[in-house]
Amino acid sequence: MSDDDSHDESVDDEYGVLKAENDPREKSEIVSTIARRHPIELEERIDTLDSPVIIECASPGWQPDVWPPEDAYPEGELPPNYTEAGEKRYSAVPCSIEGQAQVLIDAIEEGCATTHVHPRDPEDCLGTDDVGLLADIYERVFAEADPVTVQHSWQLTDDGSIDYVEMAKEKLAAADGSNEYIQASIVLWPPFDAYPGRYDEKVSEAIEFYREHDIKPIHKVRSEYNTRKLYRELNRMDYLEDEDPLCVFHDMGHPFGWPLDQDPWMPIEMISALEGTKQRFPDDTVIGVCSGGRNWLPITMEAIARGVDYVRVGIEDYYWMYPHRDEVIQHNIDCVRKVVKMCEVLGREIATPDQARDILGVTKT
Repeated sequence: MSDDDSHDESVDDEYGVLKAENDPREKSEIVSTIARRHPIELEERIDTLDSPVIIECASPGWQPDVWPPEDAYPEGELPPNYTEAGEKRYSAVPCSIEGQAQVLIDAIEEGCATTHVHPRDPEDCLGTDDVGLLADIYERVFAEADPVTVQHSWQLTDDGSIDYVEMAKEKLAAADGSNEYIQASIVLWPPFDAYPGRYDEKVSEAIEFYREHDIKPIHKVRSEYNTRKLYRELNRMDYLEDEDPLCVFHDMGHPFGWPLDQDPWMPIEMISALEGTKQRFPDDTVIGVCSGGRNWLPITMEAIARGVDYVRVGIEDYYWMYPHRDEVIQHNIDCVRKVVKMCEVLGREIATPDQARDILGVTKT
């Protein structure tokens, strides 16, 4: 064996890129030798992030009429960024029809492809299920943009079960049978299963109605238990392979969802939840994350970095901008811009409304 061969062997096996004491070569030459044997340009692509991400704008939401509670502050005091206007009002929430529409238009211009709206009554700025107000808001939005409309259509009935159909019928009727106000609808799986048989029957009824009227069901889960239940029930109903594609939305960070606090275990819990969904459901399942609460920003960042297909952003789901600062969100668009920036930093394409329809399997009628 020549001296040169012995040098090569000692460098490769023992020293790596470090120069051996008896090696006459320059360190740059050793590094060059290793680089030739392990060329970085031949590394395989990692395609986890190589898909468009759908961003949904959820505004204005239900707060402040249910959050924070009336007794959360001493009499005469208001939470930060609340204004006294007959009723307590979070000043980031618009009350007028024009203002509510403009929030959505601005979000779509920044990159949101889907919208989720609980309209506010301009008279008192409280949340309402008034379909006429919803239509007024969306008609102003449709004059400027063409988002996917993702609505809720569930309501608790007198017997404690959930009805998904009546509100959907109202939204369809308001558009003369078109699905333009409700192209997709959220199906909740927790914790409304106090009446399991009746509940499962209601879900089955909803899915059949949605299919008949081109409404895409988006299954929202709030725990690992819900995810397992969703899999079992859809499989039992023979819907698991029929939904093309299935869409599973993880509600994370809310007090009533996965309680993901700002702690070292948060990323591990998220990975466990998202990977569990990937393992259970068909390969083409659209996986989304609806983040909320104080920790919404790190949760959303982790979700985008994990390659999820769909994230929700907006003042329906949170009040504070950061988990570690008492900085109140001033405008919905500030949240949207942060999420758009995350996608840009990670090199992820942001889905257009038409791309979102293709990804979700939504047909506009």
